[in-house]
Amino acid sequence: MYPQLETDSEQDQRATKVRLLTSNSSGSNPKATSCDTAAKKAPPPSKWRRALLRHAPVFRWLPAYNMEWGIDDFISGITLGLTIIPESIACALLAGLPARYGLCSAFIGPLIYLIFGSIDKVIIGPTSLVALVSVQFTVGRPIEFAFLLTFLSGIVQIIMGALRMGFIFEFISMPVIKAFSSATAILVIESQLKVLLGIKYLVPGLVNSVRTLSSRIHEANIGDLVMGICAIVFLLLLEVSIRVDSTIGWLATSDFLQLLERVARNKKRGKALRIFCRYLSTSRNTLIVFIAAIVSYTWLGFTEHLPYALSSNALSSLPNFTVPSLTIETPERTYSFWQILNELNVGIIVIPIVGILTNISIGKLTPKGLVDTNHELLTVGLCNMFGSCVQAMPSSGAFTRYAISTACGLKTPMANLYLGVIVLLALGYLSPYFNYIPEATLAAILICSIFTLLDFKLPRRLWKESKRDFGIWLLCFCVCVLFGVEVGLFVSIIVTALHLLFLWARPEILVKIEELDEMQFISVVPGNGIYFPAINHLRGLVLKACTQAEFRITVVIDGHKISGLDYTAAQGISKLSSDLCRQSDASSSTLLILYRFPAHLQHLIDVTDNLVFCENETKVKEFLTQESLRNGYINLKEHIRASIDLGYKIDIE
Repeated sequence: MYPQLETDSEQDQRATKVRLLTSNSSGSNPKATSCDTAAKKAPPPSKWRRALLRHAPVFRWLPAYNMEWGIDDFISGITLGLTIIPESIACALLAGLPARYGLCSAFIGPLIYLIFGSIDKVIIGPTSLVALVSVQFTVGRPIEFAFLLTFLSGIVQIIMGALRMGFIFEFISMPVIKAFSSATAILVIESQLKVLLGIKYLVPGLVNSVRTLSSRIHEANIGDLVMGICAIVFLLLLEVSIRVDSTIGWLATSDFLQLLERVARNKKRGKALRIFCRYLSTSRNTLIVFIAAIVSYTWLGFTEHLPYALSSNALSSLPNFTVPSLTIETPERTYSFWQILNELNVGIIVIPIVGILTNISIGKLTPKGLVDTNHELLTVGLCNMFGSCVQAMPSSGAFTRYAISTACGLKTPMANLYLGVIVLLALGYLSPYFNYIPEATLAAILICSIFTLLDFKLPRRLWKESKRDFGIWLLCFCVCVLFGVEVGLFVSIIVTALHLLFLWARPEILVKIEELDEMQFISVVPGNGIYFPAINHLRGLVLKACTQAEFRITVVIDGHKISGLDYTAAQGISKLSSDLCRQSDASSSTLLILYRFPAHLQHLIDVTDNLVFCENETKVKEFLTQESLRNGYINLKEHIRASIDLGYKIDIE
């Protein structure tokens, strides 16, 4: 019935064979012996060195850095730098900030993550996700609120990392993350529709935005719409090309980016062509911005006005490094620190959570698939805290930059250095030229970038395979879209926690009739742990089965899966033995056998007259035999056994 353990003699024979094999292999390879001896003599790294390698991962990969890695990282860094510039400008406009502050967020984060970052392909910078959430708390307020939100978000992330609170993010399930991302994508796309139409307003919430857009639709500008549509078409054409399938004679789609990547990896092609194809396959955003800026610059050479709006407030200067003030003074009023906290409300909690979620999700996509959440909290917190000193908006990793870094063949975080230098050069010398970029083009970049986060395959699969997870996905998605991503995130976390509590209170407990040497007993096999919320559920299932059998069969609770038991649950098991007493004397009661219970949990359970512990199957047989002789052996029929398993009443003849 149960698997047999190896005897002591079998274990000794196996250990002898292992020792003989080890000695023979080491004797036949003296080099291996000398290497093993040298390895044994090598002193372990000191405590401070282990701490340095743990907190500053740059010292893990830097000693092994080589020329091949350097070339790949240089190409990746340049490509990412040229990509993050238009994205940063677009995210700044989405957050209601001038373009300059998006660029300020794009250089300080990568330089810090270069030293302390633990995920190779995470590139810190502004994201549409964080920008959309940030604007909910800074809209209609002075611009300094955005910098203080960045600073306070960094402080909260550092505190959470120092207190080892990363386990909180384990309560956010994959359906919640996917629903959150899809809802955010819809909100970002909706927020950019007004830019494509040339209508300027900034209001929080989807409902308010749609109401405002519908009331001002007559103000739409055809020039912005045409520029935006052209930019979207250009970006999509670099993803999909049209070819004629010669086998069936009709048009079919093929992935143009894959074609470029194949050319980039083909060593028979020229090196310059391979580098150009690699750049072209990952820099569509840079190309459309460059083309649109040239069109605007040329057009302004012939006329003073353009039929579409341009981005503005891009000044050519490097940011000053200043610690943000905890008070804000405006001509209208002065905000104290506590008033600022009251205005930002839960934003200082939501922004850190939203920012770190993306990094965790990207880390799970890497080959290792493991993320030190506490270390990421500390690192991203440093990026935001120091970013606020250069007037940066909240930042985090982004899926679009992860995809580009993977396509470019990024090897180490050294690419962050080149990216930071590119952004600094753009801030110092190229900022005035950003004023020629059409706003509709930036909106098109955001729409095409965020569109990849829309995922409706998962809910279709959940509907077929797990209705409970589908309900959680649907709840998170609807609440995020209708009431805001911060509300949807908190509601989803609460619902997920309640679901876990339900599973804790209603664990899987298998109750059925089994036989041992033709002696029947009620087998009860609990799950991993039995704690006080679940003990009444366990007692109810056992008593229901005993009632069906009219308390004539012994109950055996197999505790080999139980990993935890608290005092209340232990006392509940003792009371279960009392529940099995139909009369005041123990002779007429049903025996309760606790089989294979961990020794360290047995002392919590009070032993009663009809409760015994058994460590092996032989002892169980003895007790079952005694009970059969005492009560008379009763062989339940198959339909009666089914009645106990299924829970309906059938009289025993």
